[in-house]
Amino acid sequence: MRVGLVYTDTNKRNSLFDPHGNIQTNNTVAAIKSALENKNHEVIMIPADIDMLIKIKEKNLDVIFNACTGIKNKKEQANVVAMLELLDIPFVGSGLSSHIFGLHKEISKVLFRKMGIPTPNSQLFYSDDTKLDGNLRFPLIVKPEHEGSSLGIDNESVVYNEKALYEKIKEVIDKFNQPALVEEYVNGREFTIGILGDKDIQVFEILEVIYSKMEVNFMTVSIKAKDAAGYECPANIDKELEVKLKEYAKRAFRALELRDYARADVRLDRYNNPYFIEINTLPGLEPGYSDFPKMAEKSGLKYDDLIEKLVLLAYNRGKK
Repeated sequence: MRVGLVYTDTNKRNSLFDPHGNIQTNNTVAAIKSALENKNHEVIMIPADIDMLIKIKEKNLDVIFNACTGIKNKKEQANVVAMLELLDIPFVGSGLSSHIFGLHKEISKVLFRKMGIPTPNSQLFYSDDTKLDGNLRFPLIVKPEHEGSSLGIDNESVVYNEKALYEKIKEVIDKFNQPALVEEYVNGREFTIGILGDKDIQVFEILEVIYSKMEVNFMTVSIKAKDAAGYECPANIDKELEVKLKEYAKRAFRALELRDYARADVRLDRYNNPYFIEINTLPGLEPGYSDFPKMAEKSGLKYDDLIEKLVLLAYNRGKK
C-alpha cells in the first residue's frame, strides 16, 4: 500500500517546555517509516502544515499514518486530525472529538464517571482567585488541563496546603495560558494500560511505572525526559485487580469513542482501589522508550507487526 506518514516538523515546533519531545518525535517517525518499509509498504513522508491537505491529495494514498502530535505544540494535536477528517482517506488513530475529549483531562473525567470508572475528585481553575471546592482533600496535584508528556508537572506539583496550591495554580495558568486542573493526589502504585483495536478491543499486558530511589512518586517532565523511571511488565498484581483494570480500560476506550490505539494511566490508593487519571489518545510509539510498544511486545506483538496492525485497522475501516 501507499502509506502517507504525517509527522511533526520539529524545526517548526516550540520545544521550550519539552526539549526532549523533539528527539522522541524524530525517533518515532523514523521507526514507523522503517517498520512500514519492512512490511513492503511505500511510504510517502508528509510534514504537517497548513498546506498538508493539498500535498496529500496529490499523492494518491491508500491510507494515512498520523504520527503528528501538533504542528507547533501538543495543544494542536486535534487540529491535525480535524484536517485529516476533511479527506476521504482512512487514517490511523481516533477522530477529532475523541482527541478533544482525551486532551482536555476534565472532559475525560466527566466521561469516566458517566461510565462508572473511578477517577480522582477534581476542580478546574481558570484564575488563581477561585475558591477551592470544600470537598477536595489535600494532598492535591496541580497540572495544566490540556497538555501531554507530563508538561507542567514537576517536583512541586503535589501540594499540601492552600498557600502552595494557589502559587502552583498561578504558575500553571501564567506559563501555559490555560486552566489549571487540581485533583486529589492518589499516592500509590502507578500503572499504564495499552488498548488496541476498533470494534474488537485487545488490552495489553499491564505495565507498572516504578519510582524507586526518586524524590517523588509521580511522573514529572524531568523524569520522563530522562527516562528515569523503572517499569515492570507484566505488572506484579493479582488476577482480580488485573481483570478490573482491563475492564475499566475497555470502558474508558469506549467512553471517549476511541479507535485503533490508546493508553490509560491509573493509580492505586493505599487500599488498592484504582483511579483512572487520564487516557492518551495518541500514545508514543518510539521503540525502546515508549510504554505502548513495550506493552505490545510483552503481549506478543513485535514493533513492525504493531505498526502493520494499526495500518490495517485504519485501511479496513475505510473499506466499509
